[in-house]
Amino acid sequence: MHVLSDALGETGLALVRAAAIQFRRESVVVSRLTHVEGMEEVRRYLDRYVPDGSATVLFHTILDEGLREELRQEAEERGMATVDLLGPSLSMLERLLGEAPMDVPGLVVERESRLVRSIDARRL
Repeated sequence: MHVLSDALGETGLALVRAAAIQFRRESVVVSRLTHVEGMEEVRRYLDRYVPDGSATVLFHTILDEGLREELRQEAEERGMATVDLLGPSLSMLERLLGEAPMDVPGLVVERESRLVRSIDARRL
């Protein structure tokens, strides 16, 4: 399995780990390509680390919608599955909030504590 990100890939890695822990396997190998800026580096990565015909899945947290679509097409051509971990959430929040996302990689660590306030429902 592979996590591709336009930032550090921590969000994608955390989600993949959360899913993988639900299976009995002792370990799951997850490789990560970080700071993705374009498809050429993705192609080089795939050529180097994903043998032809190997069963794998590409999890990604790419902000740029065009790059997400290119990645989906490339994976489809190579017979690989993709899971867009961020795009559907961005689309839903855009509709709910009535504004476009900033599409700035790496904001999670910097802004999370200031912008997202959570309520522990168990304490209500």
